[in-house]
Amino acid sequence: MHVTYISILPKSENSRSRMTDNCEAVMDLLFLAAKDVLQIPDTDIIVELNSCSTVSFNRAAVHSGAAPDVVIKIATSDHYLQPRFQTLCDRVVEGWNSHFGDIKLEVWVSLIDAWGTNADL
Repeated sequence: MHVTYISILPKSENSRSRMTDNCEAVMDLLFLAAKDVLQIPDTDIIVELNSCSTVSFNRAAVHSGAAPDVVIKIATSDHYLQPRFQTLCDRVVEGWNSHFGDIKLEVWVSLIDAWGTNADL
């Protein structure tokens, strides 16, 4: 059983609104990047858009411009895919910049060491 889970985490109400207004384009960009780079089946990819839960960033992060507008978290249970993580990040950033270049993005890719489900997949 495999899974790649992608979460879109807006860090402001403005970025949440932009992500909601462009939900299909954002989800398609992330889904296709994962599918193409990781070479995994459609049924192994889940993409979700979250509400903004960020209340504030620390002053230093804001003043230095380090605070992102959106964080994309991509987690997979397939450890053998780890060598492709940088390519996946590059692909997401490139696609993002062509659609949403004015929204500051961070992409975090990680491994899920263990997981379980009660769904028949």
